[in-house]
Amino acid sequence: MATAYQRVSDGSNILVTKNGEIEYSIEGEGIPVLMIHGAGGGYDQGLLMGQTFLGEGYKLIAVSRFGYLGSPFADESTVENQAKLYADLLEHLSIDRVTILGVSAGGPSALQFAYDYPDKSAALILVSAVSMFMGDEIPISTKIVNGIQKSDFAYWLVIKTFRNIFLDLIGVSQEVYSNLNHNDKEFVDKMLEYMHPMSPRRPGNIHEANIRPMSGEAMGELSVPTMILHAKDDTLVTFEHAEFYHKHIDHSELAAFDSGGHGMASELKSIRKYIKDFLEKTY
Repeated sequence: MATAYQRVSDGSNILVTKNGEIEYSIEGEGIPVLMIHGAGGGYDQGLLMGQTFLGEGYKLIAVSRFGYLGSPFADESTVENQAKLYADLLEHLSIDRVTILGVSAGGPSALQFAYDYPDKSAALILVSAVSMFMGDEIPISTKIVNGIQKSDFAYWLVIKTFRNIFLDLIGVSQEVYSNLNHNDKEFVDKMLEYMHPMSPRRPGNIHEANIRPMSGEAMGELSVPTMILHAKDDTLVTFEHAEFYHKHIDHSELAAFDSGGHGMASELKSIRKYIKDFLEKTY
């Protein structure tokens, strides 16, 4: 735990703005990409996702959303206010335009930024992303995960002792994991590792159930080129979320995968190609 806390504290910066505070980290050179992490994440998960989905040739600007790691939870932790902080960060970094890549629960604020700041948004990429309110009734699997997240030790113990069960809870089935090649298994293993330490991520994770994504009608006004990538067998964020995005965002592209689960770890090579081709057309 000491090593994990040292890793996350040494790897980031905190920007204080008139709209609040935001934690961020920058890695690489090239096309600037604003990385928006999913549930249980933070800026470190954003960097991992950027390295995995994009590879070299990109400047990864990874943030921690409200309530994750060094970004405090605010009274008005809405997607609109989160998008304002993204804009503040880009202004601070003197970056005029970015590609925005939102993963899972990072989808709503990624979309909100592209909607509110189209002049700053070159392209939008949504990976296994939430598009609709998940409902007032919290699934039992989410309640179990939230309980585990109360304690750094509990999370460590669970992934050491009941690892396969925990992967199932976060949308990576045992069947998907067992069929992965060595490199793709390393990605999943590192994703679990990068959820250490867990307790500083819990306030943001608990808040995910309250996030109200943009309406379908508002999505229809989006002018930013959009790529949607999602697996049909995703049990955590179902494929209907991708269909909702694709239905309402004009001229969006949908890359649908028959399998891969929530993390789509079995499709990483294909994902990189889809994104590369999409950005080559966009830029």
